[in-house]
Amino acid sequence: MYLRSLQLTNYRNFRRLALSLDDGPTVIQAENAQGKTNLLEAIELLATTKSARASSDRELIHWGAIRANGDGLALAEPFARVSAVVAQRDGETRAEAIIRLIESTEDAATPGASKTFRINGLPRRAVEFVGETNVVSFSPDDVALVAGAPSGRRRYLDVTNAQMSSRYLRTLQRYTKVLLQRNQLLRQVRDRGRPDPSLSVWDQELATDGAYLLHERARSVQALTVCAARWFQELGGWGQKLQLRYRPGLPPPDAEVLEGIPTEADERLGKIRGAFLRALAQTAPREQTVGTSLVGPHRDDLLFVVDDVDLNVYGSRGQQRLAALSLKLAEVDVLARRVGSRPILLLDDVLSELDERKQAAVLRVAGGGGQTILTVTALDLIDRRGRFDASRYRLEAGALNAISDTARTPEPSRRLA
Repeated sequence: MYLRSLQLTNYRNFRRLALSLDDGPTVIQAENAQGKTNLLEAIELLATTKSARASSDRELIHWGAIRANGDGLALAEPFARVSAVVAQRDGETRAEAIIRLIESTEDAATPGASKTFRINGLPRRAVEFVGETNVVSFSPDDVALVAGAPSGRRRYLDVTNAQMSSRYLRTLQRYTKVLLQRNQLLRQVRDRGRPDPSLSVWDQELATDGAYLLHERARSVQALTVCAARWFQELGGWGQKLQLRYRPGLPPPDAEVLEGIPTEADERLGKIRGAFLRALAQTAPREQTVGTSLVGPHRDDLLFVVDDVDLNVYGSRGQQRLAALSLKLAEVDVLARRVGSRPILLLDDVLSELDERKQAAVLRVAGGGGQTILTVTALDLIDRRGRFDASRYRLEAGALNAISDTARTPEPSRRLA
């Protein structure tokens, strides 16, 4: 899978940008605060439909577009657009995401935003859009996958599985809605002080969708841990062994049903659903007391363990960073096997925080096949490791200029923004 071209309009700090991409690695050099992370974020948006950095979609629209609209100037409607031509084994498609500013009915002073998606010009729902473009991204902030809260690790498992399976995303959406309804009912039971017979209906729905999510997460972690352990060694893991341990949101006796899952099977899903329902029955008195659901995928966690030491609690910053990078490279391998083509790898300023051995390993991955887009603050982070064949660009103030591979100096300026 490759991006042939990328176009941005009013996205973050880019007024307008058009970029043609090669199949191999591309290096984008920029000082801090020039937009290199925004550029990679736009590509990731085409894969996941969401930004991991923005608290609101409104933040994705260029401030100048919003201001112009507010002043009654050029734009009839403030918007941002991300569009790309994506090459796959069966041909090329054009993927497009449009973010439009909308007036908020609750707070007119703080307008919101809505997103729409298209494939080859035809509207698609978000659930149909995810998976058309497969991306794996890594930045120094991803150390939070290891050192941060469980919610970040659950989101990682959801994003990874959603790119591999539209069924997973649809099931996750249903589960989230059922969980919300069930929690509302549990709060009513708590406040009224008496049980509600309709709760059993929501239990059945929660267990059905939850069993599939648990199964798919366990299956993915099983595949990821094999590849991540190999990458941990390849990147210089000090002779230690990395393990990923899935901790499902079920009590220990019931969680055992998720051990050793090789493939999806109706019989296996039935056993997981049965374990889920038993866990709900066991925790029912406590749930009705606290007014919230206490078991299920929304309580899952993923542990990073090196030689039986939990890196979240006892790992050094270097171990945590290495484990997170190993996980992302393992994700490339697993996605490639599941969807049949290598995903686009986005590496945002990762070399500056790695030692020379790990830098060399990352560059081997970047240049070893498939499309990789790598951002750096200085080209010497790459050049001191020897020759690295890649298309090179310098990004400054929302403009990209090609850099000659021989002279290492900008060619005549090609204003793109």
